[in-house]
Amino acid sequence: MLLEDHQLRSIQWTALTRGISFGVGGGCLVESVERSGVVDIVTVSIVPGGQIVLEAPLGNAAAFWHPCFDPGDSLPADWKGRQRFSAVRSAPLGVLCDADGQTHFAFAFDCVTQEGELEFGASEEAKTFVVRLGIGEGLATARTTVRLVVVNTELAYARAVRELSAILHDGIAGRAVSSIALEPVYSSWYAYSQQISHDVIMRNAAVARTIGCASVFLDDGWQKFGDGRWYAGCGDWVPDTAKFPDLRGTVAELEAAGLRTVMWVAPFLLGTQSEAYADLARFAHHYVEHLRTWVLDPRHPEVRAHLVAVCSRLMRDYALDGLKIDFLNDVMVYAGTPSTGDVADVGDAMTLVLREIAEAVDAVRPGSLIEFRQPYISPAVAPFADVIRANDCPADADQNRRSTINLRLLAMSQVVHADPVMWDPTAPVETVSRQLLNVFFSVPQISMPLDVLPESHRARAAELLTQWRSLRDVLLGGELSVALPSEGYPVVSARRGSTLVVAAYQPRQLELDLDGVSELVILNSTASIALPFVTLGASRAGSAKGEGDAVARDVELGGRGFVEVSAWGITRIALDG
Repeated sequence: MLLEDHQLRSIQWTALTRGISFGVGGGCLVESVERSGVVDIVTVSIVPGGQIVLEAPLGNAAAFWHPCFDPGDSLPADWKGRQRFSAVRSAPLGVLCDADGQTHFAFAFDCVTQEGELEFGASEEAKTFVVRLGIGEGLATARTTVRLVVVNTELAYARAVRELSAILHDGIAGRAVSSIALEPVYSSWYAYSQQISHDVIMRNAAVARTIGCASVFLDDGWQKFGDGRWYAGCGDWVPDTAKFPDLRGTVAELEAAGLRTVMWVAPFLLGTQSEAYADLARFAHHYVEHLRTWVLDPRHPEVRAHLVAVCSRLMRDYALDGLKIDFLNDVMVYAGTPSTGDVADVGDAMTLVLREIAEAVDAVRPGSLIEFRQPYISPAVAPFADVIRANDCPADADQNRRSTINLRLLAMSQVVHADPVMWDPTAPVETVSRQLLNVFFSVPQISMPLDVLPESHRARAAELLTQWRSLRDVLLGGELSVALPSEGYPVVSARRGSTLVVAAYQPRQLELDLDGVSELVILNSTASIALPFVTLGASRAGSAKGEGDAVARDVELGGRGFVEVSAWGITRIALDG
């Protein structure tokens, strides 16, 4: 329907490689087409009301990956596929993935700050895949050209995503990674929701440190009026003294226990119970019913000054090590609306204020941690947060895996954190293994009432975090390979140097390229005690030792077969030279 609805057949099309074509209309003009390695770069001059369109062979497509990909809607029809983007919402990038894991169509637009929307999907009429970017007034006002980047050769889809993301991040300096960004986190949110206090936090702190956490993320509930899951009291950002009589003292006690403190704040929310409401209400015209609060419009300089002052004061007054800044995407309710401030576009305003916040935080405490979460993952705001976290998915280990892998594919300099894992404390200990193994390719966060958790659960969490830390350089810094996105990444691997880590989240066949590998580590997040494998090169022999094994056993990995593994555990195989 995209081809028919927007009269795309009347556009003058230009052929690229592999059957891919692009077209412009509505006053947009092609300025240049250049080849740069594995991509073709098309520069288009834009005007309001114009459009840029792509059409590609559908091939044996199994999924269309984009930064907010959901396997429940892997390959939408062109009348359904829509993805809004801005500085704090997604990014204009997509990869059409074949059933064999390769891509024959991958593209990105470099307009990562201003508000926009991609339309995409399979064309019923043409049996092709179509993408359309309509040029809005805000985008055309902010810039005169848009660059379209199209991959010109067949690549594994994960590599295609990385190639495109690198181009979108080009020239954007990442934020320096804080010292605690690469360490496991204890989060208060799922453990206690807003029912936190000094005593609750300190009861859990010692256990958190024992199992391997290096920081406490003091989440929602520390602030005045922070009860009831509503936000009518947001705006002042001062402690609830009934819960935290001396918040700075709590932070000092945590530091003495070997734990750093990062605090949650949602500075764009403005509640009617706050003292700030009287001064700022004129800049908050949108009410969010399910949050019971108003949202500040960042296009006003008074709002930006307030936000920067709040974040700076919190860091200074409570000697914090960082901020978890939340609800950024809610400001997009102002997208496309007239501005009465000094900035027209919401994305531009958010880029401006987040830069000012990051600078203010660093001025108080250099090297601090700043966390954003999905969907505010655009390269435009990557310089302002060193940590990017998976969206909320309490107890959903599979979704946590999918979200963290999506982020790993897109992120360049940022450290990817999992959504805090939680589980039923009365469930078998294998539940702990499943939750943590599913987030091994990110930095784990844990949110459970540790002080009353069964000892077997605490011990298992400690064991796995110790294993994670020993493999961290490979898991986070190795070359990532992933199975099909439409299947939820059932197998994930990372290789760095001579160490290969392969994770099975379903009892699928493991494809093992062992050339140059001296250590193979198999993460088995299934109940199976043997997994099928096929080697892609020469046979290799070695000795394997799973968790609980008293002695190592000889193994031969060649051709096809099954390898014995620890159920819900980790098996390490030392390969002979």
